[in-house]
Amino acid sequence: SLENDNITGNNAGSGAAGDPKTVVTRFLNQVASQNLRGAYEVSSNPSWGSYESFSNPNTGFGGFKSLHVKNISSVSNTGNNASVNATYDVTDKAGNTTALQVSFGLRQEDGQWKISSYTIIP
Repeated sequence: SLENDNITGNNAGSGAAGDPKTVVTRFLNQVASQNLRGAYEVSSNPSWGSYESFSNPNTGFGGFKSLHVKNISSVSNTGNNASVNATYDVTDKAGNTTALQVSFGLRQEDGQWKISSYTIIP
């Protein structure tokens, strides 16, 4: 659908750095569609380490079978740093569903917003 294209479309080039919320939306859509390489590419989070670590089926995002986004909201955007909160359900390969509320920290790198931190809100 056209609406979906606006959310997940490739924003490479001019204006790519404009909206951290779009980056988080793209990240979650990539994880939901099992495109973990695409998700990894919009992040620059040292704690996630290598792509192999990020996509690990036991300890990383590779363990997700499905992901359903409920809400994404921008919290702050000051200079080169931004914060976006997201609420979503993840279902693992065993069929267990967990509701998560996550705070994504983002920073601008070379004119692009990148996810730099990921904190689950208790």
